[in-house]
Amino acid sequence: MEKLTTAELKRVNRKNILKFIYRERKTAKQEIAAHLRLSLPPVTQCLRELIESGLIEKNGYFESSGGRKAEGITFVASAKLAVGIELLIDSVHMVAINLYGNIVRQETLAMLFRHHDDYYAEVCRSVLEFIGALRVSSKRLLGIGIVLQGLVSSDGKEVTYGKILGCTGLTIDRFTRHLPYPCIMIHDAEAAANVELWHSPSMKDAIFFHIRSNLSGAIIVGGKFLKGIELKSGVFEHMTIVLDGKPCYCGKRGCMDAYCSLRMLDDNPSAESIAAFFARLDKGETAARARWAEYLYYLAMAIDNVHMLMDSNVILGGYLARYIKPSDIHELLRLVRERSAFPTQREFIKNSLCSDIPFAKGGALPFAQTYLDGL
Repeated sequence: MEKLTTAELKRVNRKNILKFIYRERKTAKQEIAAHLRLSLPPVTQCLRELIESGLIEKNGYFESSGGRKAEGITFVASAKLAVGIELLIDSVHMVAINLYGNIVRQETLAMLFRHHDDYYAEVCRSVLEFIGALRVSSKRLLGIGIVLQGLVSSDGKEVTYGKILGCTGLTIDRFTRHLPYPCIMIHDAEAAANVELWHSPSMKDAIFFHIRSNLSGAIIVGGKFLKGIELKSGVFEHMTIVLDGKPCYCGKRGCMDAYCSLRMLDDNPSAESIAAFFARLDKGETAARARWAEYLYYLAMAIDNVHMLMDSNVILGGYLARYIKPSDIHELLRLVRERSAFPTQREFIKNSLCSDIPFAKGGALPFAQTYLDGL
């Protein structure tokens, strides 16, 4: 094995020390040295440099066990921030996160979507006001992730299919001409998967159903969102499950989206109408129970089809995750086993852990992750 030069060894030590502090959140110099099997002088030197860079700071003291109190050292999560915005048909959601992925500020504006320069300029003005309220220097802002319902090119610069919002052909320059920060566009299902992965770092492979007024999907392989060539992680929401069935916005009939989106529960779903539907369901209203049973039937059909392609856990996310109960998951498992050619007793359908987290956060997370990886 080739021996590292002094400069290379210093870089390795710096990386390992910073990683340890980030993971532990608060530690002491002695703990770092003991855990990484380093002597105190190189640890002290690295800590001094990291404090000067603004990435770590001294933070109080630990309780003494007999000798001098050990000085606390913490990672400065606010050293860098990232912003995510989500454009919806009737509103704009904005969040700012720190390097731990914690939301430090969020805001929702009522704003009707229009595929027009005036709309994008107005959004950008709102984003700049939002960033201004953070009161941080521009050097601390890593970038802005723009989440929308549409397929996005692999470089995040163009919407290749945006029929829901009517924004096919939208390019990133509509934003960068107003925003002096790195910007990318992100498909909403990818953003939701980013959030799920951040909060479930042990997750390796999964099929993610992002269910709200429309259904979109994401495939997670090896702990990462699977990036395809043009259709990103695939568009299994447009697989046919009912021959010549209900029309879908894509132009086909019988797609998963037509049967597994929340439009099955309400013709014009909104946060209020979906909450009202589940309130009726909880009261045991006959019509609501019948509609819910029909919905679970088709959702089970969709899950079975995709599960035949990839034998991994299925995660139900989006607005649906806020309402679906363990008993509903058990019913879905029963329905899948009933129709599957290869039934399993494994409980592979899971509810999202992140149902109350804004999807806009998934637009900011790639900037934070890339920065941390670079450290």
